[in-house]
Amino acid sequence: MTLVSEISEFELISRLEKVLKSSGTVTDAQIKLGIGDDAAVLTPQSKNQVISSDALVENVHFIYDQISMYNLGWKALASNYSDIAAMGCEPLAVSITLGVKKNQKIEDLENIYEGFGAITSKYGGSIIGGDIVKSKEFFISISVIGQNNQTSTLMRSNAVPGDLIIVSGEIGSSAAGLKLISDFDISLYENESEKSSKFLPFLTSHFKPEPQIELGGKILDCGITTCTDVSDGLLRDLSNICDSSKVSAIVNVDKIPTDTNLKSIFPNEWIQLCLSGGEDYQLLFTGNHNNIKQLQENATSQITIIGEITKISDTQISLVDNSNNKIKFDHKGWDHFKES
Repeated sequence: MTLVSEISEFELISRLEKVLKSSGTVTDAQIKLGIGDDAAVLTPQSKNQVISSDALVENVHFIYDQISMYNLGWKALASNYSDIAAMGCEPLAVSITLGVKKNQKIEDLENIYEGFGAITSKYGGSIIGGDIVKSKEFFISISVIGQNNQTSTLMRSNAVPGDLIIVSGEIGSSAAGLKLISDFDISLYENESEKSSKFLPFLTSHFKPEPQIELGGKILDCGITTCTDVSDGLLRDLSNICDSSKVSAIVNVDKIPTDTNLKSIFPNEWIQLCLSGGEDYQLLFTGNHNNIKQLQENATSQITIIGEITKISDTQISLVDNSNNKIKFDHKGWDHFKES
């Protein structure tokens, strides 16, 4: 075991670079110069470029001994990739800054970079550099440049009354995974053989989310223009669309797609997990009937209609069930600076 304090910064960078090379990540032809100089050099040929930045801080966004370092690397980059997907783009270049503690194990950092390498191998993008600094709290700060060759990108501000509201995948699973860890002392994902199979989808969703890169591109291809990702909770993220587009919405809670075991494991909490849980990293989008029908015919991912955009009103988001009974729910979702 080697600690950060026992080697130099350049030795650490060299070791982490070796991890990336061994992971089989391929450098895009548009990356003229990556790691190894004062700055990276890009020669992109795309019509649109987007950039997303995000940070994960120990004891704020994760507990060090409750997640494997490999999954921490994967998840840190997946959250940024999800933002890129929500713009209808693909990842091109990744810059990573680590704030490391002097007593941190080098092997832990190498495992994090194995996670980085695995997700870039699967979804694209090249790690082009970043920075390493000494810190009292461990953190990972990531910026991702994405691109597409379309005439536009997806945005939150284009929803209009009459649009259908659609979500991909299953909602509430990541929050359920977090609750299992917190309430039932189900800790490291690696011990999956010891856990009931009904818990595994929730733990996987929480520890190793899959960014919807391909679906984001198909959404844009079908003429849909309004999209965001479900990172802060379904209601919070739909509220962002409503704010940006100056509209309101009706959501049928019974139509929100969930894992088959969510309601049985959490009979009294499943609605809260779905509506305000967050970190599902699925796509939430709106579009007219014709464009949604075209997407349904072409998408390989699961997509579900859960509601409709309406004219702006005093009630920004109305919740109903299959019988059209109104549901009261005030807990909107995660806010970094407020107690949610």
